[in-house]
Parts: sequence; C-alpha cells; structure tokens
Amino acid sequence: MEHVTLQDLPGHAPSRLRWGVDAGVLVVEFHGQRHSPAHMAGCWHAVKRLAEAQGLVRVLAIDRMDDEPLTGEQRRDFIAHLGQEFLQGRRWAYVARSIDRVGAYEATQLDALELGIEVRVFASRAEADLWVRFPG
Repeated sequence: MEHVTLQDLPGHAPSRLRWGVDAGVLVVEFHGQRHSPAHMAGCWHAVKRLAEAQGLVRVLAIDRMDDEPLTGEQRRDFIAHLGQEFLQGRRWAYVARSIDRVGAYEATQLDALELGIEVRVFASRAEADLWVRFPG
C-alpha cells in the first residue's frame, strides 16, 4: 500500500489533503492544521466528494496533522457540521497519528456509530487497511 502515488487536493489551507487510489480504496492523508471544527468538516466533505467522483465507497484516512485532535465541544461542532447523512453509504477507516491519539478519536467514532455511520479508528495502518477492504 505504501506505493500509492498521492496528489494534492487543493484549497484546504491550513490543512493539506493528499490522496490516491489503491485497489478500489480512496487513501487520504490529512496534513497541517485543523483550524476549526467547521474547517475540518469542510475537508471531510471534500474527501466525500472525491470518493463520489471516483466511484469509491471505501476510504482509508490517515492522520498526519501537526496539532491535537478535536475534543469536547469542538468534536460536537465537527459532527454537527458534517451532518447525519455525511458518512453513510461508505466504509471509513481512520488511522490515528499515534496510539495516544486513538482515545480522542474513539469518542468521535462512537458519535458516528450512533448515527449509523460505518467508521472505525485504528492505531495501525495495516489493521485499518484490512478492515476497510474486507468487511466482516
């Protein structure tokens, strides 16, 4: 999977989104700064549009952000900006930048699962890749 050629998805500063397709999976790396819950929701909407344009339903997102995850009220604002229907119809795997960030993202995962969204947070890219590719 490391051989995927990534290209920039422009227009999301201070975040930088890089993407590529690997055997039917949209692979997206998030770099830079989160800025705000609304900004991050906008980045995720861009990923959704990209997946739709590519005709893909499986997304592997990788955290390479420089700042800390959204928590508390920021996390709730992020989910509100996404909207309930946002992630539905796709299988989303998210790889945390480090194992100590997994807990912060798991709260968002629980919020999404309550809305019926198929998303899971991982500390390992290999585990995320298996999960997103092989439902079961």
